[in-house]
Amino acid sequence: MEIDVLAANVLPADRNLIAKAQERFDNLIKPVGSLAKLEEMATRYAAIYGSADKNDVNYPKKTLLVWSADPAQAAAYMQGGKQASVLAANAGINAQTFLVTAESIEEALLEGALLVKEAASLQNGQQVLAFGCADAVPEYQLNADADGYEFLEQLGSMTVAAMAGGILQAAELKVPVMLDGAATVLAAMAAVKYNAAAKDYLFAGHVSAEPGMEDLLKTIGLAAPLRLDIKICRGEGAVLALSLLDAGLKAYKEMETFAEAGVHVEVKEFSHAEELKGKQGAK
Repeated sequence: MEIDVLAANVLPADRNLIAKAQERFDNLIKPVGSLAKLEEMATRYAAIYGSADKNDVNYPKKTLLVWSADPAQAAAYMQGGKQASVLAANAGINAQTFLVTAESIEEALLEGALLVKEAASLQNGQQVLAFGCADAVPEYQLNADADGYEFLEQLGSMTVAAMAGGILQAAELKVPVMLDGAATVLAAMAAVKYNAAAKDYLFAGHVSAEPGMEDLLKTIGLAAPLRLDIKICRGEGAVLALSLLDAGLKAYKEMETFAEAGVHVEVKEFSHAEELKGKQGAK
């Protein structure tokens, strides 16, 4: 399958389901919006998997995918002793290492897509992929006018291109991806240039200390729940952020709404919020 065809198959997440899931959060017995980014993560996750019913939203199976075009680096991660691998093992997260062998951008895009398709097929049910990159971040310029292919060609990184193809494949399969450092965000940027709907399947794990990281996240329109100040990112932040997704889902599934708890819901006309609106309008 050509990458343009794959990208065209990516559909946006259901906005109605996102709103419906957010409505459940707003009606939980807690201050509205008090779980901040955890709510955004959980509501979008629910929409990706097609239901706002708390009984249909399950904790995902998690897989860390570490990408590299360097055989030595890939071999080191395959042995499982690197930081990201250790953190993943501690959290019960499956870890896989992908050695990128493509010699052109086109080949790398398709190689990444095929690798993710295979990795996703190994899991049944709801899942999430965490991306880490063991290679150095390529030099880049944020060229808003470049399309996905031009952007990747300017970067010249087969690893970033492979991750971009992997993101498009994950989005086509409706599998969310937790991003890590700058290299993974560059791949996400390229994927979104191919199809803006791919953004709906992307979660920013953390703000790293890599140069330009905040600008990268702002450009793609993502906000991260963590600021870990990791200087060289290899997947650690994405692994740690997965626990926050679980935390948001736990609140979504296990906390009760006022109605579920049988608690009286304040009549709108007599609510404190409406009273404040009235006072403000009278000024």
